[in-house]
Amino acid sequence: MKLSIRRVAAVGAGLILSLALVTPVASATSASATPTTSDTATSAWDALLPDDWAARRDAAAARLGIGSNPAIEALKRVINPGDYECGPTDLDAYIDGLLAGLTNAQVLFLFQSGVLDFPTYDALIFGRDTDPSYDLTIQSTKLHHTFRDVKRFWDIDSSDIQLHAMHGDMLLDTGRVSRLLQVLYGFTAADADAYAAAVASVIASVPAFDGGNNPIFTLNAFAFTGEGEPDPFIASIPDKLIFGDGIMDALSFMGIADVGPRVVMGHEFGHHVQYEDNLFDSPLTGPEATRRTELMADAFGTYFGVHARGLALNTKRVLDTEKTFYEVGDCAFNDPGHHGTPNQRMRTSTWAADLANAARPQGPILPSLTFAALFEAKLPELVAPDAA
Repeated sequence: MKLSIRRVAAVGAGLILSLALVTPVASATSASATPTTSDTATSAWDALLPDDWAARRDAAAARLGIGSNPAIEALKRVINPGDYECGPTDLDAYIDGLLAGLTNAQVLFLFQSGVLDFPTYDALIFGRDTDPSYDLTIQSTKLHHTFRDVKRFWDIDSSDIQLHAMHGDMLLDTGRVSRLLQVLYGFTAADADAYAAAVASVIASVPAFDGGNNPIFTLNAFAFTGEGEPDPFIASIPDKLIFGDGIMDALSFMGIADVGPRVVMGHEFGHHVQYEDNLFDSPLTGPEATRRTELMADAFGTYFGVHARGLALNTKRVLDTEKTFYEVGDCAFNDPGHHGTPNQRMRTSTWAADLANAARPQGPILPSLTFAALFEAKLPELVAPDAA
């Protein structure tokens, strides 16, 4: 069954930043075994969790179709089987900076408390166009213009798609956290209020968390649809594109803030094209199935970005930008969330850019199903092993 959400890998353009990164936790966090003053608050939250908290978290992720959080994956070392070129990237340094100086207790809090999921789930479930709490604040004008343009570009019904942001400072809003705990995790009101207060205390007491504004809490962007889901709760959630403040910060860190957000938008909207055109079904299974849909979204995004009737961006700048975040890589070849290696993604984007340039100066836009058929024919070549 297809997942409702396609996470963007943190970096980018294409974007999926499938942050299955390659930095060991110890290196990334510079964790210390010596407790700090702020660890007093950090030590209280876990006593308020139900015994089956891990099962509840897994059930919530499965229900929403999200799977593992990219920020959590960024804390793990991914083993490189060696068949493909994949390795440490500049993003490792960025992640190191976000987590620098955290103690072991604080790292444990990030892994186990749920705070790396709460901003994502809150924006997904409760975000509405009428609520300013979910308005874009970073590059708002640019992203809104790109959203308008991409909806005009592709031949699908996109009138019902909402564009929202997720902000990490919601972790200090005990009312919002409590609401999420009750609706999604089954907490009682009293237990939810107590845990929300404990979470807010930790977030406020650890300087590196910056009141929830540390980008680690929102290092993500994704597309969502609940259409066709048997769960009425999931089906009731509007179609969405959600951008985290953290991914915008990551793009800026890597020097691609000018083009990166727009290319990420093109990729994520490509997933909505897949939803509307029923392009998730294929004979492939497991990691190969996810890789196919993610590479296809890369292609949709690049074609829109380069095409003269799309964003008409400079091809070299788009590909250089994509290379930056594609180099984040995805070495999890056996993981169901595998998005494709950097080389596979770059081959896909180059192919799509060439297709867009062939239509210049003002050529027609290929129908989405025609474009998808061309991609399917090209896919075996795009995913060929580097060592072959």
